[in-house]
Amino acid sequence: MDLNQKDIVPQTFMEKVATLDFDKFYTPRVRIVCHIAMWIIFTFLIQINLFLGSGLPLGNTLVFTGRSLLCNVTVFYLFFYFVVPKTLLKNKLWLTIISLPFLMMLWLILNHYWLIIIGKHVMFENAYFKNAIIASERQSFIEVISPKNLLVESILVFYSISPFFFIKIVFDIVRFYSKWFKLAVEKLNLERDFLKAQLNPHFLFNTLNNLYGLSLRNDEQTPHVIVQLSKMMRYTLYESNTVLVPLEKELEFLKNYVLLEKMRYKDTKSIVFNLEDSNISSQLIAPLLTFTFVENAFKYGLKTKGNGFLKIDVSFDNNIFHFSIINDKEEHMREREFSGIGTVNIRKRLQLLYPGKHELKIEDRGKSFFVEMKLNLQ
Repeated sequence: MDLNQKDIVPQTFMEKVATLDFDKFYTPRVRIVCHIAMWIIFTFLIQINLFLGSGLPLGNTLVFTGRSLLCNVTVFYLFFYFVVPKTLLKNKLWLTIISLPFLMMLWLILNHYWLIIIGKHVMFENAYFKNAIIASERQSFIEVISPKNLLVESILVFYSISPFFFIKIVFDIVRFYSKWFKLAVEKLNLERDFLKAQLNPHFLFNTLNNLYGLSLRNDEQTPHVIVQLSKMMRYTLYESNTVLVPLEKELEFLKNYVLLEKMRYKDTKSIVFNLEDSNISSQLIAPLLTFTFVENAFKYGLKTKGNGFLKIDVSFDNNIFHFSIINDKEEHMREREFSGIGTVNIRKRLQLLYPGKHELKIEDRGKSFFVEMKLNLQ
């Protein structure tokens, strides 16, 4: 099965956001188009409101929407493209907060003088707008910037600029989340590749030793073991380098791994792999999520004398992938010896790739170590 970006169907809005490549999509030209579209749409809505709601003639609506556009555009770009880079992005939140009253003051100053200009060149029959112009003409500059006027007019300013601020803030949050998610996944993929580079030699060393022993005995299993090893190496080197892989491929890899490791123990230990693989043909899963736990079980488990055991149970039902593994351990061995960088990596990948859709339980039971993982693959 060829797995590419089209095969990955995000289930939630945030998962869709995470798949966006903003660096590729949000070019300078697209940014300009989006900004122009935003101002045109809101200016049109204001005009409709003044024309239909207030009954102003078309010429008067153009004048007043021009006033709103001038005030809002000035404050918007001054805040997001000058104040924020100079203050908030340099960890100076207090300067950002202090700038808000001054920006509000600027909006009121622009509005004040624009109304005076309108009053000198445009005639209004609507009493509300006519009185607003007269009131502005009577105000002095000191009265416009006074603390009292700032408090009185704060709702007007907030009402005027909040839609644009809201859109910009939400857009930046989405863009930040997308970039953060992309970087986080890239970091985890690097950690995963690093772990694979560590695990593969360890696994190869054991398997090649087993092959050597089989070849000395001219064992008929030798060709079969070589084929299994070849499939596993192809999976770890090539097929697992995608965000999601077919579940049946992942389970085949685990099954082959267990069979090859089991050769080292013959019948001296109890190694059981229960796999219920019905209805998994169309399911996808993040690769190598369970491999760390299986590798750790073989690496640290099966050390006790006599009753060494390792049992793996895997099933899939109602879109829930269920994996559990339990193995014997020496009582003096602590949990941290099992839970190294690989386990930390798995926890991070689960939080990023299956947020709210996974359960992971890791228990040190004294004489045994138990891991259980459930994933909602829907």
